[in-house]
Amino acid sequence: MSLIRIIHISLPLLASVAGLYAYKTLDKSLKLILLYSVIGFCTEFMLWIAVKSGVRNTMPPLHFYVMVEFLIWGTFYMNLLKNYLKRKYLLILIIVFEIFCVINMIFIQKLTEYAHTRSVENLIILLLAVIFYAKVMTEQQIEKLVISPFIWVNTVVLIYFAGNFFYNIVFIPLLKNDVQFLKTISLYIFATLNTLFYIGICVAFLLQRHNLKEKTDNNF
Repeated sequence: MSLIRIIHISLPLLASVAGLYAYKTLDKSLKLILLYSVIGFCTEFMLWIAVKSGVRNTMPPLHFYVMVEFLIWGTFYMNLLKNYLKRKYLLILIIVFEIFCVINMIFIQKLTEYAHTRSVENLIILLLAVIFYAKVMTEQQIEKLVISPFIWVNTVVLIYFAGNFFYNIVFIPLLKNDVQFLKTISLYIFATLNTLFYIGICVAFLLQRHNLKEKTDNNF
């Protein structure tokens, strides 16, 4: 197993373990992120099994993964942005995007091609992350941003999906030229983004557990 593959499999596993460790303290929003981490681990592990079994094209699962990924993050931000954005608007956004993905798979792209819906997903989630920061600055209810689990999650979401968007619009077209250097660079860039992303999620889970424990101790 290559180092890159180990990184892709172990990081969501690490986040899943951290989430399970802090499970009793997680609210429904952070439990969604735990679910996302578990799905990420299972997906990466199954992709590795598929590649080891001789599967050449692993693009078909990506089309469905994008739909599941957006459903989770869309619901996550629906919870975070309540009382700031009307819930029905975000619900409509999620439904429209899921329909768009289905239409893309049936009429626009082949399942063997890289899912262009990923770029659209990246932009929408980036927008939601920025809106959450606006909500935080407007309401000013979080006293210490550095120990807020949601600030950590939102920050790594911003970095991860911005990096993914750049990857999709720059490296994917260039990779059609089959340049080995670009393939290597893109792999390491994606591995770096994955590392930052899941470490941030781990920190968020552990902070949630620490904050609740500290709050409980102060009540006695």
